[in-house]
Amino acid sequence: MNTIISKVSMLLRECAFPVYLYLPETQDFYQMVSGQHEKIPVPQTMIQYLDNSEVYFQSFKKGDNLMTFYFLRFTQEGSKAVIMINSDKHRKHLSSIAKSFYGVLNDSEESVKVLRRSRTKMMKLIDGLKMPLFSVSSDYLILNVNKELANFLDISDIPSMINKKCYEVIHGRTEPCAFCRMAEIISGENVGSQNIEIPKGSDTLHFEHHMFPVYDQTGDLNEFGEFMIDITENFRMVESIEKYKERVKNFQKAEVDKMNEMGELKRAYKDLEKNYDEVFLKNRKMSKALEKLFADNNVNELIRLRQENKDVKNKLVRSATALKNFQNTLELQQERYNELSKKTVYQLERLINTVNKKSVVSDKELGTLLKMITDEIKSIRKHLKIEAPQD
Repeated sequence: MNTIISKVSMLLRECAFPVYLYLPETQDFYQMVSGQHEKIPVPQTMIQYLDNSEVYFQSFKKGDNLMTFYFLRFTQEGSKAVIMINSDKHRKHLSSIAKSFYGVLNDSEESVKVLRRSRTKMMKLIDGLKMPLFSVSSDYLILNVNKELANFLDISDIPSMINKKCYEVIHGRTEPCAFCRMAEIISGENVGSQNIEIPKGSDTLHFEHHMFPVYDQTGDLNEFGEFMIDITENFRMVESIEKYKERVKNFQKAEVDKMNEMGELKRAYKDLEKNYDEVFLKNRKMSKALEKLFADNNVNELIRLRQENKDVKNKLVRSATALKNFQNTLELQQERYNELSKKTVYQLERLINTVNKKSVVSDKELGTLLKMITDEIKSIRKHLKIEAPQD
């Protein structure tokens, strides 16, 4: 505050008539003459106009006379101030005040040029960012955008985006987005990043979305900044790895099912082999009995034994045919699963080669995934007795 008082006193040092300074934050009121200032009580008839930021010219009655004051309002170093000048009594001195202000404006002109050059450079830096960056008001109106956002939306006329609803222009919605964090920021919460989806044509892009508060020079929150980082490629790479992980799980399940089926075929083969041995033994017994019947010349018994022998032979033929079919089925199953296993190993090796060429996945995640897949391939090779390919 003392800095403001000193600067105003220096600014109005050529004024030989009273000029008044009011500081709304502390309600201090000063009279300044020839660069000297003195604190005096605030006139009660003026305070309501001093605190009203929309009043710049006001008349007051003093006895039979009418006094008119100019209210020059400004902000210095974040603090507001009001300079009061009597326009009637000191009209002829207004030129000297204007001269003083003119000198200050000349000193400030170079600073304005520097600020403009700095702002131009900053805008070029912002436009050079390869990520959409923009700010919105509390009413979701777009206030500032960078060139990358306009390019992303295929909009050549950047000013046409200003004062449009952000959820309409950027996201094609009719109401605020569900993922918007404006309410949390207004309530003072710390918000982090989040992943969002933005449809573009027939595709859906994935972004890491950030939102942060923007304060004005008085410390009031009146703007919200947002920027988005395109993570579509990373997202699809992780999604592809997840799909291959699922395929590995399905392959493992198929291997288990194959082993179970082979076990069942082996048990059926053993049962057929046992039945074959039993039928063969019975055939031998029947042959011996037949020989005995021939020796005894027992015709009826011979006919019965012949019929039984025919039945036994039919059973042997059916058993042998069934056994051969099971063997063929077993061989076909073995060939089919061997081919599937080799093909899956080949696909998994292609996945490893693809991931090795990428640098968008973190080393820790990539190492974990490659170790899991490599271990699975080694286990499959060992089970199927497949040699590793030569480099």
